[in-house]
Amino acid sequence: MVENTKKNVGWLVSNVRTNDFEELFNTELASSRMRAGVCISGCQKAKINVYPLNFREAHHNPDLVFMAKYVPDSNTGQYLDDSGKRRAFWLEKIKLLHRKKGKLILDYTDNHFVNPGIVGDFYRKIKPRVHALILPSDRMGVNVADSWKGKTYIIPEPVEVDFIKPGNRQLKESTALWFGHITNLGWLLDFMMSGLHKAPPRHLIILVNNHPEEAVKEAAKKAPKGMKISLAKWTVETMVHAAKISHYVLIPSNKNDPRKSGVSPGRLLTGLALGLPVVASPLDSYMPFKDFFSIIGTDEGIATMKNPLVHNDKILKAQELIKQKYTVEAIESEWVRVVCDQ
Repeated sequence: MVENTKKNVGWLVSNVRTNDFEELFNTELASSRMRAGVCISGCQKAKINVYPLNFREAHHNPDLVFMAKYVPDSNTGQYLDDSGKRRAFWLEKIKLLHRKKGKLILDYTDNHFVNPGIVGDFYRKIKPRVHALILPSDRMGVNVADSWKGKTYIIPEPVEVDFIKPGNRQLKESTALWFGHITNLGWLLDFMMSGLHKAPPRHLIILVNNHPEEAVKEAAKKAPKGMKISLAKWTVETMVHAAKISHYVLIPSNKNDPRKSGVSPGRLLTGLALGLPVVASPLDSYMPFKDFFSIIGTDEGIATMKNPLVHNDKILKAQELIKQKYTVEAIESEWVRVVCDQ
C-alpha cells in the first residue's frame, strides 16, 4: 500500500450522530460502512491524514473531499444537520473546496444526476464542481455514460466476513438465508409468494436492518405452506451465525430496475464467503461470477434449492477469487490508489 501522501482528505457523510470514525465503521448501513469506512481505514493504514467526518473545525482544510450519498433530511431529528441544515452546510463546504482548487469526488452508487426530486437537484447543482466519480460496478459506468463524461473509478464493496469452509451441513431441515437492506426486501417478499413455491425450504431466515414484521406476515400468507420464517435484525454476527445453520443464500432482485442494475456484487460474494451456494437474480455485476452461483428461476437454480450440498468445489474456487481481490485489505488499497492519483 502506498504511504505518506501529503493529501489532506475529508468525507461528507449524511445521517451520522457524531463526527467519529468509529460510528462509520460500525453502522448497519453498508453503503457507508463498506465504502466511506473502508476508504478511511485504508487511508489511516497508509498514514494519510483524514479529518473527522464532515470536517467541521476551522483548521480542517482538506484538498481532496469524497462525498457519500446525499440525504437531505432523515426526518427523525436524530442525526447531525437534520432539519434541513445539511444542504447549505455541504454546499458551503464544496464552494470553499472549489475556491482553493481542491478536488471533489463523489461516491456515486445511484445515478442522481438524472433522478428527479430534491436529491437529484442537489447533485445537478454541484456537478460542475465534481472532479470524478467512484462507481460500485462496471455496469454503473454504462448507466452514467450519458450524464457524466468525466473521470470515473470502479471500486466495489469488500467482503467483510471471515471465510467459512463449505460443507459439514446436514439437510435435516432445508434452510434458506436472505440478508440485506430493507430497500431490497420487496424482491424477497415477491419471490416468497411466487418462485419459492417451486422448491420451498423448510425454513427461511430473513435478516434485515429493521423489523418489518407486518410486511413479512402479509407475504407469509401466500408463501409455501408449512415453511417456517424467522425474522431478525441484521448484524455481521447474526449473519455469520445464520449462515452456519443454513444451506443456501437467496438473492432475488430485478436486473431491469435501474436502482439495482449498477450495484456492487457484494451480497453475492458475501454469500459465497460464508460457504453457501447462492441462488440469485442475474444482475449485471453478478455475471462475471456466473460460474459460481445459480440463477433464480432456472432449472439449475431450482436444483440448487432442492439439493444445495453438491456445490462445495465451486464455492471453494469462488472463495479463492474473493481472497485475491475482494477482501477489506484489497479494497482499502483501491481507495488509497484513488487518493494518491489526485
